[in-house]
Amino acid sequence: MKQLLEYIIPNIVNHPEEVKIEETNQDGLVNVTIQTHPEDVGRVIGKSGKVIKSIRQIARIIAIKQGVRVNIDVLDSGDKPVNTSEETASDLNQEDEFTTPDIPETQPEETTSTQESTPEEGIDLQTE
Repeated sequence: MKQLLEYIIPNIVNHPEEVKIEETNQDGLVNVTIQTHPEDVGRVIGKSGKVIKSIRQIARIIAIKQGVRVNIDVLDSGDKPVNTSEETASDLNQEDEFTTPDIPETQPEETTSTQESTPEEGIDLQTE
């Protein structure tokens, strides 16, 4: 997990030398903390948290394959976690359910019209 983040995070920030990623494993739960230069916190989080949510989703997929749970936190300059989502530690105890929506199969409609449309006559498109 840490290797993945060590690849992704430095490539999206302006100060890659200041990226610190710490990983701890505890009873099937992998806690990862990301700390960056204060100017880069916004780049890691992204607008409306879209970047960090995407990173968490990728990490979650890898964690499922490894049979563990993952929690990723971004720390601000005061070493406090930045609240970037509604997900909390209590949410980690719930099972993830991945479902796909039911999409009905449809057949393309056949067209029976053999009449071709033609431009209307008598319309002058020139402007003076």
